Parts: sequence; C-alpha cells; structure tokens
Amino acid sequence: MNDLILERTNETPEINFNASSGTLKIIGRAYSNDISLFYKKLSFWLEEYLKSPQETTTIELQLDYYNSIFIKLLFYFFEKSKDVQQKNKKLVIKWYHQEGDDESADDAIRISKIINYPIERVEIE
Repeated sequence: MNDLILERTNETPEINFNASSGTLKIIGRAYSNDISLFYKKLSFWLEEYLKSPQETTTIELQLDYYNSIFIKLLFYFFEKSKDVQQKNKKLVIKWYHQEGDDESADDAIRISKIINYPIERVEIE
C-alpha cells in the first residue's frame, strides 16, 4: 500500500500517512470551508489501510488552527480509525498543542468524550 503525502496549503494541513509504520500525521492549519475533495483522499486511503492495519496505528495531530468543519471531519476520521480494534490492533491518538493553549487541549478532551476513546494530549513548547 502506498503512503499518502499531501503538502500543506494556506487552508489545508500537511498529511503524512505512512502505511508501513502505521503513523498518520496531520500538521498545520485546517480552515478551508470546502475540504470535501481533500477529505475524500484521506477517507479513501484510510479505508484501504484498515483492510490490513499495522499492530499499532498512531494518529498524530499538530494543528495550529482548525475550524468547525475540520473538527466534524476529525470525528468521522477518528470513529473510522477505531475499526483497527476489530482486528485486535491498537489505536493511539496524540493531540499536540502549544504550551498554554488551553483551548486546543480542551478540544482534545471534548472530542475524546464524544468519540468515547482516549486522546493523549502532548504539550509542546
């Protein structure tokens, strides 16, 4: 399976989904109001990956800014990613946020409650 690498734009984050390591990174800013095509690429890749996931799948988010549209897409993405458990595999979600960015840390907690799955918050300087 091929990796999915998308360069960041002014409105969409960098995507680096590595199939052989099971590490799915989303980095940057996500505030486009029309990200349907962008998200279709992520969704299609995830569907293929979930057919034969690694022992551990790690989703790493390091977002400087994100809008409500992107958060809704993350809900779906996280929910779908939980399917690795049906194959007795492990899912780790890491939410990186700047030191003192309580709003981002709180978002991780809220999302974790909604999807009923732990999100590890990682503070960076």
